[in-house]
Amino acid sequence: MSDRLLVRDVLVLDAESAPARKDVLVAGGRIAAVQEPGATAEARAPRPDDAGLRIIDGRDRLLVPGLINAHTHSPLNVLKGTGDVLNHPAFMWLNQADTAGRSADEIRVSALLGCIEHLNNGTTAVVDHFPEQGFCPGDVDAVVEAYAVSGLRALVALRVFDEPYTDIDPPGGLPVSIAAQNPLAPPPLADSLALIEDAITRHDGAADDRITICPAPSNPSRCSDALLDAVRDIAARHDTAVHMHLLETRVQAEIAKKRYGTTMVRHLDRLGLLGPRLSCAHTIWIGDDDIALMAERGGIAVHNPESNLKLGAGIAPVARMLAAGMTVALGTDGASTNDNLDMHEVMRIAVMLQRPSEPDRRRWPTAADGLRMATSAGGAVMRCAGLGRIVPGAPADFVLHDLATPAWTPLNDPLTQLVFGASGSTVDTVVIDGRIVVEGGRIVAFDPEPVLREAKDLVRHLRARNTALYGLAARIAALS
Repeated sequence: MSDRLLVRDVLVLDAESAPARKDVLVAGGRIAAVQEPGATAEARAPRPDDAGLRIIDGRDRLLVPGLINAHTHSPLNVLKGTGDVLNHPAFMWLNQADTAGRSADEIRVSALLGCIEHLNNGTTAVVDHFPEQGFCPGDVDAVVEAYAVSGLRALVALRVFDEPYTDIDPPGGLPVSIAAQNPLAPPPLADSLALIEDAITRHDGAADDRITICPAPSNPSRCSDALLDAVRDIAARHDTAVHMHLLETRVQAEIAKKRYGTTMVRHLDRLGLLGPRLSCAHTIWIGDDDIALMAERGGIAVHNPESNLKLGAGIAPVARMLAAGMTVALGTDGASTNDNLDMHEVMRIAVMLQRPSEPDRRRWPTAADGLRMATSAGGAVMRCAGLGRIVPGAPADFVLHDLATPAWTPLNDPLTQLVFGASGSTVDTVVIDGRIVVEGGRIVAFDPEPVLREAKDLVRHLRARNTALYGLAARIAALS
């Protein structure tokens, strides 16, 4: 693998700068220079014997930051198209039945399947809220191995909880006979904290710092204050991010008022969690005062528009968040509530979705807002300086789109066309950490074919194995 890479005379675009033709030089996994074509010594006179320099002709290419999926769940990567059963009274338990009891190899395959989709669509980094139930060290090893092999940049956000999922219980709660079989029964707090500490110690900074680990409460309403306090302290001690679901449903907002006597956001602030470390998926049922507080503290919302629409959960007030100066990133959520991992779709819908309900056109999110949410805002979630920008010193994570295709012809406005019209179909080259992982539209970091073969029957095997959980879901549905 070349130590250095030169993309010569390429059209460069990121959310903070107008498109312009540049030479982009990469060295040591970072962008070393972004200069006028021919301005670098390497571009003026590359030596034929310079084996450490790889040159890419960028004349028919658009170079953009790799997209960042700032909230997804790798165990759900195999659940695309599992049926439009989201209105099923026990949907969450059906979801667990499709994910429970996996082997380490099944965890690895599911994660790698998502990596294939991400790379093909020009997504270079993910925040994986992993797993769906309790986990063991071997589970973490398996998902870290998958991201190491894939070449993707990943924040593995370890999902923990120590109180019941009462926000999805049927009216009157779960009978004792059913509660004893619940796959979402909370594990002991001490066990979860020990697993987080172990995973951070063994894996944070893996694969040349491409892979990081952080604690990730499932949702504050499913966590004791003791757990949230411990997460805050672990993150500060190890200098990690904190990731969680927040206010995805109206019920969660109501639980917070009853439980804390205030809003969920203000309770997190009282606990000292509300700050730049914290990113919150969904963040739909939030008022203007809490938006202002999150903006002031530096908390980040991760908007999941496709999942939110499919679930009927609501529409996050992104236009108001951006107007308040809040950082908003984007995510697909899991494939069971989205059916794909296409960040181009997410970016496009995130921008357009805000416009019908916002009468003031000056507050409409723009194409630049869309690209910023899909790139540098995701970099802020991952706490990786410069990620999502094409500037000297930034991580060399970028994508080359083929402009000699119908989708880009004619090339009228690269930014507008990228956000509102582009898809992964024109991705030609993907570079992560200075390494070419997709070339000529083909993944070269690893061989996708064995993963695709293994993934074909995975759900069928899981459903045969987890028949008892499907029976549980049917019993819960009858109570709803």
